[in-house]
Amino acid sequence: MKNVYLQLYSLGPCTSQDMVENFKLVSEMGYAGVEFAGSNFGGLSVEDMKAALAKYGLKTRSAHMQYAAVERDLQYMHDIGIEYAIIAMHPIADHAAALEFAKQLNELGDKAAKLGMKVGYHNHTQEFNVSEGETFLKTLLDNTNENVIFELDCGWAAAAAGKENVMHYLTEYAGRFKAIHIKENNKVIGAEPPFNPAMFAARPSAKPAGELTEEDKKRIDEMQKKRLERESWNCPTGQGLLDWNEVKQLCNKTGIDLFVVEREASYNGHSRLYCLAEDVKYLTENVKD
Repeated sequence: MKNVYLQLYSLGPCTSQDMVENFKLVSEMGYAGVEFAGSNFGGLSVEDMKAALAKYGLKTRSAHMQYAAVERDLQYMHDIGIEYAIIAMHPIADHAAALEFAKQLNELGDKAAKLGMKVGYHNHTQEFNVSEGETFLKTLLDNTNENVIFELDCGWAAAAAGKENVMHYLTEYAGRFKAIHIKENNKVIGAEPPFNPAMFAARPSAKPAGELTEEDKKRIDEMQKKRLERESWNCPTGQGLLDWNEVKQLCNKTGIDLFVVEREASYNGHSRLYCLAEDVKYLTENVKD
């Protein structure tokens, strides 16, 4: 398997304040590109960002952020070559809230379309809660337009309802998913309770893209603590719930061509960089294009 990207959130404790140093690490591990996280672009100008990516032979096609930051960062993302502005998570309490959020996604997607981009959404297990007879994710898929795409986090989808859940959504909604997260979990835990809106209370500041406020840093710290709680669910790629060759072949049939490794935690006492290097090595050596 070629052209595997890395979600920069995965660097966890190894994340450098210097974005260029992060690129160096990612390139040395063997990844082909990066997916940005939390509107953190390292404070680099458009020109410096392009130069840094080129220096290490990396591509970028997507970025994760909060809903409130998308419109602010659209122009910058467009200028550095990003196609998909992906909302990483959002509080959805029930069917009505899912419908309202779908409407908001459509509005953002229409704005992104003017720049030739699309807005996206990335799931956790929470989107597989059921209200009015359907999952939150199904409600979002059924009520958004062509300017809204989805990135299936296969690890969380499998953790929510097993391997079949991943295959079902990729098949049933062929064309709506444009990217996947390659994440390895070793057990089914079910859909976790919906996200608490308080998690999203701190809105991004009006500062330029890449400059983190103290509230942003606090939120990131809290997310890292949550990640550590989930460490026991993580395992080496190829040893979890999914057959990645099976997933890859289905993605090929449904038009998905952006494959992003995301790791929540390390395993077996190994360093994060070791785990991430092993992830891309496994995919490169064992998964067919």
